[in-house]
Amino acid sequence: MTAPDLNAGDLPHLTADRPRYRSATHRTTRELFGHDGQFFTVPGTFPGGLPDHVGFTDAVYAVLHAPNPATGEAEYSVRDVNGRRLTLGTPAPDQDTAIRSALSALAEKRRAHAQQVEHNRVHILGLAASPPVRIGHTETGTCVVHVSCSCPHVEGLAAHYEHVSLAADGWLDEVPTTPWEFCPTSPTQITTERGTGRLTSTSRNDKGQAVVRLQHTDGRSEVIALVRVSDMI
Repeated sequence: MTAPDLNAGDLPHLTADRPRYRSATHRTTRELFGHDGQFFTVPGTFPGGLPDHVGFTDAVYAVLHAPNPATGEAEYSVRDVNGRRLTLGTPAPDQDTAIRSALSALAEKRRAHAQQVEHNRVHILGLAASPPVRIGHTETGTCVVHVSCSCPHVEGLAAHYEHVSLAADGWLDEVPTTPWEFCPTSPTQITTERGTGRLTSTSRNDKGQAVVRLQHTDGRSEVIALVRVSDMI
């Protein structure tokens, strides 16, 4: 699906055989639903514009060609495959219209879920609307840490954390040889147990830990592991 407008652009690629899962015992739509049809997969990133901290797993659906129980006329409908096998969207006389209706209904459900996640973070958990720390990676393998920055999207988004120390402990320090850096619009004022200073560079120490070098106002220069940073503003 290449277009955010569900009435334009490419539809999902349809396949005759169901994607194989460990628990899958039916290969075709006739084996699974008793009617002819095809399968397609909707990626977890659909629809575009969702907050990047709200993720979904890829979902498999089937578009079936079967008679309408009320009228007896043949129509196309989209059914969930891996869940309760419920109809998604509104059945239609042609396949494309049925699929677009299903995608529109799915997009509405996922947007509503994303809004609820953000509401719960703010009004129930008392957190920021989105996790302040996002980690992505470039094609060259460099990890990029985004801290409360102005970047609307993160290239190669991989993880979210509530604090940079958790990001270091849970991601950056897992593979000590991976190069890393902050995104250009992240804060540069760093607070440690020894005081506050301005970020000047990032690197790794002899233990492989992600470290930051900061310059204090009194002229002192300090190198500290990111897991020990208490704040960035």
